[in-house]
Amino acid sequence: MKKLLKLKNWLTVSEAARHLSILFGEDVTEADVLRFALDGHLELSVRFVNKAPARRGTESIVARAVITEIPSREANIVVETYTPRHRRPTTISVTTWEEDIDYIDGIWDLLMVGAGRTSVENRYQFLTDGPAVETIREGGLLVSRPDGTRSEVLEYRSKLESLDKSSIASSFDQSDHYYPAEALPSDAAFVVRTSALQDLEALMSESEPALERQFGRPEPDLDRPVGPRERTTLLLIITALAKLANVDVSRPSKAALAIENETVKLKARVAPRTIEDHLRRIPAALRREIED
Repeated sequence: MKKLLKLKNWLTVSEAARHLSILFGEDVTEADVLRFALDGHLELSVRFVNKAPARRGTESIVARAVITEIPSREANIVVETYTPRHRRPTTISVTTWEEDIDYIDGIWDLLMVGAGRTSVENRYQFLTDGPAVETIREGGLLVSRPDGTRSEVLEYRSKLESLDKSSIASSFDQSDHYYPAEALPSDAAFVVRTSALQDLEALMSESEPALERQFGRPEPDLDRPVGPRERTTLLLIITALAKLANVDVSRPSKAALAIENETVKLKARVAPRTIEDHLRRIPAALRREIED
């Protein structure tokens, strides 16, 4: 399975369960994978096989606090009880939504709030022969990408008279029949990014300090997955070194070309696109460090 992870960017939930079974040395089911996601141990994603209607949004974090309820969606406020990889306190963010309807496809990370969380919980209950989830969570099905892009999935409804129009944002007045989706589209599926599985493996390995105290610190394993904390540290080191070299990482595309030239001199070329992808993660790493 480790060879498979190197060849694929994502796995189905069943494939992820099989990989974790091998990793943990015990049986892990699809329901377990969903439970890990619901409990914040694993980031779950959605693969939109066909294009899905959505509206794009830009997130701005405004506060961090302990919140038990999601405020009215009319205020465009999204509450995340925690982020799976860093387990920080509740983050309150305001999302500014675009009015035009867009269409998204491919792999998007699922925000475990609102209709998204309900969809996962319903699937989990189905797999474990549990009761259907009848509690209606306020908020739509929200997805995001590593670059910070956020979208709310929409669905087409023809029977407008059956809707409570008071709960619909005013920005939808010009978009006939499209409203926030209440469940995962039938032609979309839950998946798990291989990077999320590697983060989970790193999280499990973080419980090993007691062994280090007893037997000593082992030599660094260059083949092990990079954990979230270590990734943030490496990005901060890259930022500092770039500043010393007068490389402006706030312009990722241009900086990537300059860094690529240096890797060529080292006879270990790294593609500009790969470098740029890492550089684009720096602002989020800096923000996390400031917040912590």
